Amino acid sequence: MEELSSYQLHLHQPLQTNQVMKLYKLVSKSNQNIYLHQNHLIADGGHLPKLMSFFLLMDIEEPLVMIIDGEEVEETFQEIEDSWQENIAEANRRTKYPDSIINSNISIFV
Repeated sequence: MEELSSYQLHLHQPLQTNQVMKLYKLVSKSNQNIYLHQNHLIADGGHLPKLMSFFLLMDIEEPLVMIIDGEEVEETFQEIEDSWQENIAEANRRTKYPDSIINSNISIFV
């Protein structure tokens, strides 16, 4: 079932390049969309140059928001969280919307 969830992540240390590449490969091989947002920065997880730039320019002192759209969102987030466990200080789900809400032509808050 399609769903859309957003998560707030606080990192206590920057990600390594191989961790960013793993996120990119995860998005590239799936039918999901992953977006990252922090202050004025936005990145599409399926666009490697923008993804790399996001992690180079992000402020480690500020939380980032990860939005995952597609099927098996919780499993995808768990896989990301497991691969970043050394870097994540805190992770919380902000919102979760099922397919019926996403396709109802209303605005949603992520």
